[in-house]
Amino acid sequence: MRKFSIFLFFVLLEAGTVWAQGKLPQAAGAVKKAVAPAAKKAAVLSPGARRMHALRESAMFRKISPTPQEDLRVFFPGLDAMQSKVLLARYYQVMEEFSAFKKEMDVRLFYQFMPGESSPFLPLEKEEIFRKMGNFSIRILSLKAGPFRKDQALIAALDYLNKVAGMVDPTFQNIFGHQEWPRGNRVFNEKEFYLADPSRFALFPQVRAGDGALFAFSRTKKIMESLPLKQVAVLSDDQTLLAVLERWYQDGGFGSRARWFFYSSAKNLQRDLKFGKTFDLILSDVLVPGGGGPMIAAELRQSGAKVPVIALTQYEEDIHTAQWLYSAGMDGMISVNAYLGSRNGDMLFLAQKIKNYFHYRDLHHWPY
Repeated sequence: MRKFSIFLFFVLLEAGTVWAQGKLPQAAGAVKKAVAPAAKKAAVLSPGARRMHALRESAMFRKISPTPQEDLRVFFPGLDAMQSKVLLARYYQVMEEFSAFKKEMDVRLFYQFMPGESSPFLPLEKEEIFRKMGNFSIRILSLKAGPFRKDQALIAALDYLNKVAGMVDPTFQNIFGHQEWPRGNRVFNEKEFYLADPSRFALFPQVRAGDGALFAFSRTKKIMESLPLKQVAVLSDDQTLLAVLERWYQDGGFGSRARWFFYSSAKNLQRDLKFGKTFDLILSDVLVPGGGGPMIAAELRQSGAKVPVIALTQYEEDIHTAQWLYSAGMDGMISVNAYLGSRNGDMLFLAQKIKNYFHYRDLHHWPY
């Protein structure tokens, strides 16, 4: 700034000299000619400055207050007092967590992208930030997919999260945005969306704690080979999960009928889909760099593809999360623990869930 002021001083001094000689039009031209390059250069913002501008546009240092209770009740007029109380408690807890996160991130991003101080986040910093926003962001989306879809505070919170995610890692731009898709003749059913066993009589064998490795391996293989699958894609940024599933596949645990492909980035899966690779099933985590299950489902539905996309996630089964995933175009949810593959029955559990999906699809004649 100091250098630019000195430069402008000498420009004006030169212009004044020209004007003193009775050449006012030339003076104006001299000022315009000299200042224009500097102004043009100043107008080209650095990446850090652009990110700072985007953050200011997303209510930086402005409080996003939760909607008062009396105004929220209009969103669920038919619920009884107890149901309303549960929903309100859930709403205010999530907004409290969001406010704490926003307060921390406003300061952190302000210093991260100060002019002259801008630098990309380190991998561990990105992991920490997305871990912090992960749980409550899903709950915000869940609330918005339910009765609070028109609540302005939730809309503003999601807009802030989308901008912050894109600033921390451009591959996560608009990661929390999604379009709702018509489901044809399919009606949301919580039990079916979790791919629970079709009846209490357990048409498919339950996973038992004492199942031996050989039994689990052979049973899993038998189930997978009975399904109408030729190519399966798995999308997750959990490298441990991918390694476990890929090893099981290479050992023949999923049978030999279908080929399995493993992706740690949505970009690579999107590229293969763009170039014509087709799948009979996609298992995807909810949030993945470059997109996730909802984003992949949206692209497939937009193109007219009828590939089932099932969430393979560590998020627990929850009615609001399920409703959000369903509205985003996903076809089921398999909740797995962080140690998938450590027990004999884990892959059998996964195979049974996938088989349950095809059972429900055939039963109700879903288009996908």
